[in-house]
Amino acid sequence: MAKEDSQYLDVELFWAPVEDKERFEGKAKSVSSRNKMGNFDILPQHTNFITLIFDSIIIDTVRQGKVEYEFNRGVLEVSNDEVRIFLQL
Repeated sequence: MAKEDSQYLDVELFWAPVEDKERFEGKAKSVSSRNKMGNFDILPQHTNFITLIFDSIIIDTVRQGKVEYEFNRGVLEVSNDEVRIFLQL
């Protein structure tokens, strides 16, 4: 990821193929969800992180504002300001 973009996260959201839902790819200011420990937020320059997530996720996108996705369970992984989200696994 380029240094000038370090104020944003690069986010990719994927659904399980059986869900037949559109994936998301874009820049975001933050990502918020819930895991076994409670609610959490991912901001730019977050430490590397992986967790199971539940219920919903909110992506505060640069272009569309806040976008919310509801699901049963998923996996969220953060590395070097790149967030990958896999839902309905």
